Amino acid sequence: MKPGGSLLALVGACAFFACACSETARPAAGPRAAGAASAPPVRPRVHVYPAADLERMARIAAARCKKAGTPSDATCLLTQASAFLRYPPGDLDCRYVAGTALSVAECSEFEEGCMSVDPGDLVRQLDALESAGKDCQREPTDAERAEVLRLAGAK
Repeated sequence: MKPGGSLLALVGACAFFACACSETARPAAGPRAAGAASAPPVRPRVHVYPAADLERMARIAAARCKKAGTPSDATCLLTQASAFLRYPPGDLDCRYVAGTALSVAECSEFEEGCMSVDPGDLVRQLDALESAGKDCQREPTDAERAEVLRLAGAK
């Protein structure tokens, strides 16, 4: 091969590779590509309270309903638990207030943790949320309601 011929072959090979690399990638046809089209749509994530918080809510609700003479009444339990479940767990400010409300309730119902919580804190936190224009009201999810009823021993 002549010296000019090898240079021409090198330029041709570079041009070939440049064209091959600049081509857009296409998805491979096959089982993965075909199955991906039939996958169910992703649902938005619903924030729910952790199990430990739901247990605290159920315990408080059960104690309050027991004092009212309806210890396993589902309506009473849900009414009492909804005072805590109304705070959206996905919002950190609202969840913080829910934690304070649980602590205040545990102090008043069971005389637990009273040294670490002040009922005035709850009032100040609620006032701060209101003055900030933050709405911490929501309907509890069906799963949260069912779990509180289960944990509280509803009939």
